[in-house]
Amino acid sequence: MMRRALIAAMLAGAATLSGCAANAPGVPPAPAAKTVAAGRPNVVVILADDLDWADVSTYGRADVPTPNIDRIARTGVAFSSGYVAASVCAVSRAGLLTGRMPQRFGFTYNINDEGDEGAGLPVGEKTMADRLRPLGYRTAAFGKWHQGSDRQFYPTERGFDEFFGFLAGETNYVDPKTPGIVTTPTKADKYVIGPRTGNHAMVEGPDAKPADDFGRYLTDQITDRAVDFIDRSASDKDRPFFAYVAYNAPHWPLQVPQSYYDRFPQVKDPVRRTYIAMIAAMDDGIGRILDRLEAQGVRDNTIVVFLSDNGCPERFGFCNPDHPWGAGKFTYLEGGVRVPFVMSWPAGLKPQGISDSPVSSVDIAATVLHAADPGRSLPAEFDGRDLVQTAKHPDPDRLLVWGQEPVYAARRGSRKLWVSHDWNTSHLYDLNSDPAEMKDLSSSDPAGAASLSAEIERFRTALPDPRWKLHFTRKTTVNGRETEWVY
Repeated sequence: MMRRALIAAMLAGAATLSGCAANAPGVPPAPAAKTVAAGRPNVVVILADDLDWADVSTYGRADVPTPNIDRIARTGVAFSSGYVAASVCAVSRAGLLTGRMPQRFGFTYNINDEGDEGAGLPVGEKTMADRLRPLGYRTAAFGKWHQGSDRQFYPTERGFDEFFGFLAGETNYVDPKTPGIVTTPTKADKYVIGPRTGNHAMVEGPDAKPADDFGRYLTDQITDRAVDFIDRSASDKDRPFFAYVAYNAPHWPLQVPQSYYDRFPQVKDPVRRTYIAMIAAMDDGIGRILDRLEAQGVRDNTIVVFLSDNGCPERFGFCNPDHPWGAGKFTYLEGGVRVPFVMSWPAGLKPQGISDSPVSSVDIAATVLHAADPGRSLPAEFDGRDLVQTAKHPDPDRLLVWGQEPVYAARRGSRKLWVSHDWNTSHLYDLNSDPAEMKDLSSSDPAGAASLSAEIERFRTALPDPRWKLHFTRKTTVNGRETEWVY
């Protein structure tokens, strides 16, 4: 009870609405934004993999320092109620790239690394890159794809001019025999780390040319490619650019350079220590990207968004055990879909501090398209809103609905309803007083439960059949809470 009370108090302090958070913990004051620059903004979307809400310092927590993620927030906004479209990698990424809830086009379940037959982002769905190229943008994707391995799903077939990365949901970071590398086994390791093969292998270009350098740390390679793209693109002042930088950090397997591991001697568990060190390595890469934008003179008119694709997977043993949102991947607890989510556009948005207005990863496409082509209406099929307007004009009562059959959830205001159709049960929570989702309020607030249940059914009954099958569900316990896992 005491721990939950402390968490609630911390959140109450952090959840300051826009205009009132200049001195919020983790987000120091920043200079006023400059006048809007002429021309369409550049766009850099940076996506982490399996990074939970609690393992950044942006919201006032000190145990995992992330100064460069904080740096984005300091010049823009940190959304403390930032969500993704699903609690698992491939589905979540489909929502980010399209600006639509992926279940609406049958992208309901995750894609196995070996590939489910026909699984991938449907060719009829436009990505942000598809929409930006006709507006004159250079486009590039670096890192983890996980949107299908067939040719029709390949990044350069989906609006990206350039690609360097891998097609599967995970891959090894580096040869463990490389000097100066720490490789840490976990309680759930399933194979010995060896050469990258198949969909785990690094490829580049429209022909998926092999591009493996197994002797260099992959997080650094992804950063190098992004920096190089910025250098080449920034020289053309008449043509904006869009970089989708999809790190696989800090996703399992656990590998990191010794120099990062050595930064955290106070963390005694080697599994947790390696995970935190991997976050630090990624954060340094983000710092290099921001430095290069500044050095090229394009930072002011570049939209930079950072978020994670979902929360941390509890089964490996490296998630944050001291926060209710420190784990939850594959579930619709807050720790599954509530993620670190920050945005900056100095030329178009003054610093806002920390905002608790609920936002979603599907808002990113709407934000980018509105900024790139403000005179045109957003596509009717979009599910998102403009994050710039949300930062300026918060909507604390926004309705958000998620789900992968048989599990769904919905949030409006501080109320959240969790539903399992195969368990035939539901729970209503108040996230303000009960961020750990421990106390079911269904009996004391039946009207609230019924209202959110109706919204879930409206969403659920309008969905098409999944394009590929559910792999499995499982009962699991996350940070002391029993819930259902969907894969």
